Amino acid sequence: MREVVESGGRVENEPSWLTRLRARYMEYYRALPVEVSQLYVRHYEAPELSEQSLGEMLERESGGKIPEAFRYVVDNIEQPSVIFVNGKLSHLCLPERLARQGVEISPIPEAFKTHEEFFREHYSQRLQSHVLDKFSSLNNALFSTGIFIRVADNLEVDTPIRILWILDGDHIASIGQTFILTGSNSSVSVIEEAHGEGDGPGLLSHLVEIVQGSGGRLRHSTLQNLPPSKYFLDNRVLNAGTDSDTNIVGALLGSKISKSRVDNILSGNGSRVNDLEIVFGDGEQRIDLTSNLHHIGYGTQGRVLAKGVAKDSSKTLFKGVITIGSKAKNTSAYLAEHAMIISPEARAYAIPSLEIETDEVKATHSASVSQIDQEQIYYLMSRGIPEPEARKMITMGFFEPVVSMIDLDVVRWGLRSLLEGKWGGAFDELFEEGHVTVTELFAGHYKYRWGKQ
Repeated sequence: MREVVESGGRVENEPSWLTRLRARYMEYYRALPVEVSQLYVRHYEAPELSEQSLGEMLERESGGKIPEAFRYVVDNIEQPSVIFVNGKLSHLCLPERLARQGVEISPIPEAFKTHEEFFREHYSQRLQSHVLDKFSSLNNALFSTGIFIRVADNLEVDTPIRILWILDGDHIASIGQTFILTGSNSSVSVIEEAHGEGDGPGLLSHLVEIVQGSGGRLRHSTLQNLPPSKYFLDNRVLNAGTDSDTNIVGALLGSKISKSRVDNILSGNGSRVNDLEIVFGDGEQRIDLTSNLHHIGYGTQGRVLAKGVAKDSSKTLFKGVITIGSKAKNTSAYLAEHAMIISPEARAYAIPSLEIETDEVKATHSASVSQIDQEQIYYLMSRGIPEPEARKMITMGFFEPVVSMIDLDVVRWGLRSLLEGKWGGAFDELFEEGHVTVTELFAGHYKYRWGKQ
């Protein structure tokens, strides 16, 4: 593995400063434990990856054809889109009208050339970041591809940017990054998806970093639907600017083991973040989600709502911490983690926490792990709905407030289809408009209403 890092060339025409930094990131990966916090040292799930097996998977990082199921994305030339297959860029579409308005979508190698000083400084600063962990260090040490998105000041992008990460085969590692830089008073939505095929092992490691300009509005959505033999490592970091407004949406459905961490850093005064996450585990899946709020600026508002369903013998972990710094007065923060267990062998854990260093703040958290409410089942059955369908409707309604936040119709309906497929034990239902609209019967119930305390 050392040879892979020190030889450079993970990125085309890789600058020497990046190669030197990779070696330091690799040292961090080797030295850091999976969990640093004492709250989580006994509660985590992560893939056990030997450096030998990881190196062998990286050797198969050779790209490939775009699967037929996603050809329609390529055919839509009006939709800004990016597709990576097996760790290589296979498609990039930036409509000319958006480019003229001030949208830049560039592969990471090109971005390193055009914005070299910015990236050199930023990758150096990442080494000192308080949110750097074991698996983000691994990603920074070994990433070979990625995309850079920049939105000009005062620009409202009227269509979502769609990014697909695809693992098509077995014994393949794809390690990539997405970097989003938004200007002041801009508005944009970015949707990222992880899909795959194959019955053998594989790894998708993904790091997202968002630098949000002052007064900007952004929505970033992540959908992970890898096959049940793959591993998924996910780090998402938001740096919220002054008076910015950001919505983070995540859906973890697939993979054998998923370890996802979201760090919302509210450094700008008056910044606002809403982070909504859903998890649906079945079979032998292990899903570990951490979503944090770091309040640094004055008068910031942060909300995290994580919802999960554990089925069969799956295990879900919800973790998160609200930290409020000494200068972050007038902060409002809320962290909620709710899990529903629908099988006797399933397990779910919720571990929220608070760290507050100042006064004049409002910070609350809540957590629950329970079975489906029998009163709700009885209510639906009394109106002629069979019990299996009633249980399904309650579960889909449990997720719906988060699903409805996804901007692109085809992805939103696709997620509903995937959730229904998970309920029935299917893994391959991809992006077909649902025949039955998911009920919103319980979306407004006081237990599930977003932001209510």
